[in-house]
Amino acid sequence: MKKVLLLLTLPAVLLTAGGLKASLLQSKQEQKPLMVLVTAESCRYCAKMKKETLNNEMVKKNLDGFLFTTVQKSSVDAKRFLPKTRYTPTVFFVSPEFKIVNSVKGYLGATDFNMWINDTRSKLGMSIIQPVKKSNTVSYVKPEKDNLWMYDIASAMDFASQTGKQIMIYVGSTKSKYSKKMENETLKSKKVKGKLDNFVWVKLNHGDKEAKAYGINPTHVPTVYFMRSDMSKLAVAKGYFGVKDFLIWVKYAKSKI
Repeated sequence: MKKVLLLLTLPAVLLTAGGLKASLLQSKQEQKPLMVLVTAESCRYCAKMKKETLNNEMVKKNLDGFLFTTVQKSSVDAKRFLPKTRYTPTVFFVSPEFKIVNSVKGYLGATDFNMWINDTRSKLGMSIIQPVKKSNTVSYVKPEKDNLWMYDIASAMDFASQTGKQIMIYVGSTKSKYSKKMENETLKSKKVKGKLDNFVWVKLNHGDKEAKAYGINPTHVPTVYFMRSDMSKLAVAKGYFGVKDFLIWVKYAKSKI
């Protein structure tokens, strides 16, 4: 996992009472790391993560020694004290020195979320309570420099429904040279990015079990699915396409909206 290290600016107003501000101050005073869950009003997977993932016994045990608070993405506190995120749910792990140690973007089940907790504990010099391995049931979300991509369908659906956007799902494979070529050339084209500005971009590996649950299981890679926010299909582009040919598919998909 990449280490995200962003210094939070904490002005004097931190000393006043209030959820996130008070939690950050408590973290500093008690020298305990803080876990911040960022939610949104219309975010069904925020509730699912809070109810299921964060209530898991192993997760609760792994979070021993952490403080916890919840904040709305649109709140003044979130905008003032946290890095901007377009994902909900997002979890920030913050050190007592007010540094972001890890950020988890999107919904994760207990097993995968425990990996992030362990990684955070390791970076903070805390003991690992129980090692865990990545599950095969959900996509594993990790920080990326390219903010175009999301890595799980559930969070993409939430974000699309919140913003009125459609969804583009790119299915590739590290074993396919044409997957790499399309991702690094076609999908990085400014023309393509401009035409797909109203789409949430999702990147999945071929064979992903969560993708199969949504009917995303192409025979060949790369394959691109253009979907509405409710996951009904607009179009499916199978195979490698250069910029010019891919833009034809984009135009066709948008005509179906």
